[in-house]
Amino acid sequence: MATIKLRQNGFEAAVIDEDNLESEQTIKNITILLTDPSSDIITHKYVNAGFSDVDDYRLVTLPVELSELGRKDIYVITNYGNSSLQSLTTISDLKEKTTPAVNKTNNLDPEDGLCMFGKTLDFDFNNDTNSPAIVYAVRTCAKYRITLTFPDNPTLSTNNTFLIANAANYTYIVNNTGNSIPSNAYFNFAAESPLLETSNANEYSNIAYVYEADKAPQMHIYTHPNNSTTAEEFFADLPIPRRNYLYDIEVQVLDGGTRSLSAGSNSKAQFVYNMKVTTYNNEGNVVEPQ
Repeated sequence: MATIKLRQNGFEAAVIDEDNLESEQTIKNITILLTDPSSDIITHKYVNAGFSDVDDYRLVTLPVELSELGRKDIYVITNYGNSSLQSLTTISDLKEKTTPAVNKTNNLDPEDGLCMFGKTLDFDFNNDTNSPAIVYAVRTCAKYRITLTFPDNPTLSTNNTFLIANAANYTYIVNNTGNSIPSNAYFNFAAESPLLETSNANEYSNIAYVYEADKAPQMHIYTHPNNSTTAEEFFADLPIPRRNYLYDIEVQVLDGGTRSLSAGSNSKAQFVYNMKVTTYNNEGNVVEPQ
């Protein structure tokens, strides 16, 4: 029987750390599509294929003999959970498919399984030294990790929240398809999420997941200095979301009376902010600003 190893994020082994949470590696279902090399026509299709968890990968055993397959292009979709993939006959059809939709009250949650896509081209199933085939799947969304501190007064506010605006309802399963997300397919989160204190005292953090899209989402941070009932709001555009990228967003709220402002700070507030963004690509490498 033909077998396929599914790995995630381009890593050779399982990686679970602060950048790659275990919840983000949730896989609930897998679909396998096979074509002849460079062909658009799907020759074999396995929707909701059975799989096994084996240490640092998922193993899919296909009900087909190696001799029947020969050389194939392999396409994998995870966490799609929609039987409409049964109707696919070509990879062109797949490129028109969009991910499961989210909305203002139903945001992307890794515990539900983030939709992923991967491919391995021109794989020779008849070559015993190759078996099993290895396919790397990456998330179709970006990850924004937001961290808030108060350098001038570390205990200034313990009640801190954030909200994401202008997030895409969906993206395309296959990236770089030439399709764009229409303007009416963007939304604002309906509720603020807490920024929780980390293991570092007086540092507050949380994560938001946003589908890959053409437009930049906006971040709104709300603090309550000195336990005030009135919130201070700070907002800024985030980087345009690219699939499987990690954006480390470091926000410092500063005393407006003693600090000079950097670009993007709110000059009319009692407090001002500075924001630093560090971008990591699929391989976990830092991407320098363009």
